[in-house]
Amino acid sequence: MKKIIFSCIVLAGVTSCVPQKKFDELENSYYTSLNEQSRLNKDLSVANSKIENLEASLVKTQNELYIKDTALINAQRLMNVSQSEFENLLQQMHSALNSTSQKSETFFNQLNEKEKQVADLVKQTTELEAKIEKQNNEIIALKKQIFVKEIQEQVK
Repeated sequence: MKKIIFSCIVLAGVTSCVPQKKFDELENSYYTSLNEQSRLNKDLSVANSKIENLEASLVKTQNELYIKDTALINAQRLMNVSQSEFENLLQQMHSALNSTSQKSETFFNQLNEKEKQVADLVKQTTELEAKIEKQNNEIIALKKQIFVKEIQEQVK
């Protein structure tokens, strides 16, 4: 009976123990996994932060684009008004040229004044067209940035 109990104790001791080498490997694997999990959590946090920054940047860019679009629309309206005034002044100038000889001197003075106004309007129209072209270029650049950022977000 003592032999059976002793054998059971020896057998239980041998089968219930894990070899030290295997334990060390498991422990190292556990700590390596914890370190990897910690690194991945850090990477995830950084990625989430980048996404938030990109989203904020996208909102800012969209707001800038809206402002530029609004400015462009207003500039185009102003250009249309200037164009209408320009055409009106041209009509008035032609009417002045077709007037009778008695009014020639008066119309000549008016003509000079209208020509100055036309020159000013031509200058304003040219400036507005240059501004519109610049804003169009800026809008295109902003749309490209938004497109690139959307692609970057989709890639992530």
